[in-house]
Amino acid sequence: MRINYQIFLCFLFSVFCLTGCGVNSNLPVSGKVTFENGSPLTSGEIIFALENSDDYFAKGKINNDGTYTLVEQVVGKRGIACKSGCQKGKFKVFIASTSTTQILPNGATQTTHIIDQNYADKTKTPLKITVPENNYDFKISAYKK
Repeated sequence: MRINYQIFLCFLFSVFCLTGCGVNSNLPVSGKVTFENGSPLTSGEIIFALENSDDYFAKGKINNDGTYTLVEQVVGKRGIACKSGCQKGKFKVFIASTSTTQILPNGATQTTHIIDQNYADKTKTPLKITVPENNYDFKISAYKK
């Protein structure tokens, strides 16, 4: 009976390996976000949203030097699954709104946007990319009043 249990465990492990459990087939994706003048965007989050899907995206924190590395996010029945990198496909790229908020002497708040707000909107962003065929660096516009 002990041999059958070991065979069963080996079979179960094989099934998990074949279905991709623990295997990351994503491509590593990283790059840099800069303004048109070449200076880096120093904070925020970049998101690659798979076209024609609401369930798949990859995102990364933008570091002080403008660099980022993506982590896949898959929304499913079991919540959000995360793996490093990104799958192949066509993506809309948007950048989470980066802004500063000040509290004024009268107690009111004033928000100053840093980037053009079209980049923060999945439906308006001009940024698109095909993984793995294009460069992953982006030049963006600063916020204009």
